[in-house]
Amino acid sequence: MRHIILTVGTLSVFALVSGCQTYNPFKSSSNSGSRSGLESSLAPGAGSELNGNWLPTDEAARGVYVAEFRDGVFVSRSPTTDKPLAKGKYSIVSDKKIDLEFIGAATNTAVKASCDRLTPDTMYCVPSVGSPFNLKRA
Repeated sequence: MRHIILTVGTLSVFALVSGCQTYNPFKSSSNSGSRSGLESSLAPGAGSELNGNWLPTDEAARGVYVAEFRDGVFVSRSPTTDKPLAKGKYSIVSDKKIDLEFIGAATNTAVKASCDRLTPDTMYCVPSVGSPFNLKRA
């Protein structure tokens, strides 16, 4: 129960903090070819080593969302409703460092996170707002 309260508290912080936004992936885009209204800064196929679904391993976040990485686009979704919880982009800085930029759907708050790739199938991420989180390839 304490972990649920902490997770809800973290989401509340997202709602209270406003950030500078240069794009809003939840608004429709006039670019017909872009996935989810986002233009990836990566060339097609770049970043493909991250492609796929990643799950949170933290006890409080298990089953809360599924993170999808696909060719520079990042989307987290509710596993029960399939609705997007956050959308954004990622860039691979090095083989062990990934930068995320996303906007939460409920809060419309821009968040940046720096992720360390601990193994090819695990990441540890520290967001600009909220608590650090771990991801493991599904």
